[in-house]
Amino acid sequence: MGNHIEIAVDTNPLWVEYVADVLLERLSCSGVVTGEEEYKHDELIKSSSQVKGYFWVDEKNPFDLEKIQLIINEAKVELVDNGINADNLGSWALSFRDVDEEEWAHSWKKYWHPQRITDKITISPSWEEYKPSDEEILISLDPGIAFGTGTHATTKLCIKAIEDYVKVDDTVADIGMGSGILAIIAAKLGASNVIGVDNDPSVITVAAENAEINNVSDICTFKEGVSTDIEGQYDVVVANILAEVLIEIMHTFVPLVINNGKLILSGIIQRKADDVKQSAIDNGFSFIEMTVEGDWVAIICEKK
Repeated sequence: MGNHIEIAVDTNPLWVEYVADVLLERLSCSGVVTGEEEYKHDELIKSSSQVKGYFWVDEKNPFDLEKIQLIINEAKVELVDNGINADNLGSWALSFRDVDEEEWAHSWKKYWHPQRITDKITISPSWEEYKPSDEEILISLDPGIAFGTGTHATTKLCIKAIEDYVKVDDTVADIGMGSGILAIIAAKLGASNVIGVDNDPSVITVAAENAEINNVSDICTFKEGVSTDIEGQYDVVVANILAEVLIEIMHTFVPLVINNGKLILSGIIQRKADDVKQSAIDNGFSFIEMTVEGDWVAIICEKK
């Protein structure tokens, strides 16, 4: 069995997103929390410029605090070397703690509220009441101990791409499905069969419960595993993972996508986009488009 560890980095509010990208991209955190704000009677009573990153730790993935501190320090030095005044960066002091599953599943819920992601799709916490309009597709979600609420740019980019490219009766595979949010949205948009895999065993039950909440459990199947554990071919394959991992496993997507099927890739910081695009092309995919939100991109390809 493993457990989750939270690391917290103190920074200037101006650099919160940058630090979050460092945690996701360089440290491979399974998720981050930024800019926590707490309200009482519509009045802001507490805010934080801390960035918190979360690791799933077990025998295969040991926690190396010394390595984490080194990478955080290197990222800060890079900014200073590029002319940023160190006094404007904040301390970047690092702390960490174990997070038990109950806290992991519930403590952050006060920070998340319904959000309209696209013209069609709204994501709402399962514990809040939300009445969608006639044209909205409502996804009710409880991420529990998994990550994926739709609020991060990489997830939003995937959602928009799924809305654009998944057609009624398509089959879909979601690599690294987390809370199951992308798989559930594909099912809600008319996919006839969706499979999701994740190498974190703690999220499988969460994703299955979310599929049941959204009445798509007969369409969505989730299991522990990676891309090579999926059998068959699919009209659309989605992978919202870090750029380095996408490049490493790009060849495993080839047998999963049917001819003329689509490959949606996200989790890609802008400066790594060309590398991911080239990797897809080198593996026989044709580039369709690149979409951008903030520092993040999604790449959509087709198998010819």
